[in-house]
Amino acid sequence: MGRLAGNIGTKLRTLLSFPRFASDKQQASSLFFLFIVLTLFCSNIYPSLLTGFDHAALEEKYMNHIADPDNFQWFLSDNDLYAYAGWRYVTGASPDEINLEHPPLAKYLIGISEVLFNNPNVIGAAFGVLSLIILYELSKRLLGHSLFALVPVYMLSLERIFIGISSASMLDIYLVLFLLLSIYCFSGGDSDAKLLAGAIALGLASACKLIAVLAVPSLILPVITRRRRKAWKFIVQVMLAAALVYCLCYARFFMDGRSVEDFLEMQCRMVSMQYGMRCGRSYAPGRLVLTLLTGIIGPETRNLIYVDEAAKEIITIVTRHGLSIATEFNLLTWPVCFSAAVLSTFHAIKRRNTELLQSCAYFFSFLVPLSFAQSFVWYLLPVLPIGFLLLTTNLKKIVKESNGRLSSILMFIYMGALLLWLRFLILPSFIEL
Repeated sequence: MGRLAGNIGTKLRTLLSFPRFASDKQQASSLFFLFIVLTLFCSNIYPSLLTGFDHAALEEKYMNHIADPDNFQWFLSDNDLYAYAGWRYVTGASPDEINLEHPPLAKYLIGISEVLFNNPNVIGAAFGVLSLIILYELSKRLLGHSLFALVPVYMLSLERIFIGISSASMLDIYLVLFLLLSIYCFSGGDSDAKLLAGAIALGLASACKLIAVLAVPSLILPVITRRRRKAWKFIVQVMLAAALVYCLCYARFFMDGRSVEDFLEMQCRMVSMQYGMRCGRSYAPGRLVLTLLTGIIGPETRNLIYVDEAAKEIITIVTRHGLSIATEFNLLTWPVCFSAAVLSTFHAIKRRNTELLQSCAYFFSFLVPLSFAQSFVWYLLPVLPIGFLLLTTNLKKIVKESNGRLSSILMFIYMGALLLWLRFLILPSFIEL
């Protein structure tokens, strides 16, 4: 009886405790440092959660902007436009009534945040935290259960673009979360359930921004390598599931009596508008790659207007020529992650490492097409998490193959330098030539 009672007691203690965390000190340390990283990130985005949402003032600004778009007093930024569109969506407007340039899902989430929290940024901030957690889980697949899996998360949490987008009513943070979730599901897509989950995430990402379709080739790569002859059947099923999820995000559009023909017409208009804005004119190829490597956006002409406030007239206009610089540029990560992606592609092909090759394909599937169109600095956001993961993969290899103690010290110095760069170094937005 005593032995039986002891066995039962041992089993109960096992069930009521967390043996994986308690017995594995390395994993417990990883979770502890992940908590610290998330805390630091939350401290950076916390101020954006304190502002209230005044839909009346924003509606007045929007109406005046529509009536007089050249009046700078009523300039409407993207985050103001998406905040207003989100409010209109959740209060009854159809997605074709305002801001049909982008699909509606992210704007619905912004509107829900405004209704529930009187702030358009709360759900976006939560998505930023979730993106870091998913990146951590994805990193463990390539880097193993070690502290190295935290390095990409740490890098992304200090990334100024990521902090800024997570703190504003922009669409890109929602896109990034669903893309990372889709990569995570497809990379471990040994079961049909995981493939279905990845397809749903892809559909949700596309319903935030159409640019998500650029990730499709890299996402289906594991399906092709694992399913081989049957791959095309699964690819068709995945695409149909993603398309269905995308269409469901337009439920309000169909509830208002629109037909399938109206839906297809609106999608054509959306694609045409995006193509006209991004590819309608010729742009110098490689500008986004140039920004990633050097922080230089491109040549720019700025006009400084001096106004006599008393007479309310322009005194003079001074024209200056120079280079536009991305103030978010990080010399310690951006250029190096591009080199790491090139090197990782070589190793992935040589070793036939499907998961590593998928990450490399994803990195270039966004970077290359966007380099031949009009693009903005924040278009790098979907690229950077995977870029940091590939960079860490190479850093881990260097540390393992070199002097362990010295390389560990250099690694800690590098991590500290990243934090110092965020806190103290900001590049000028314009350099006059």
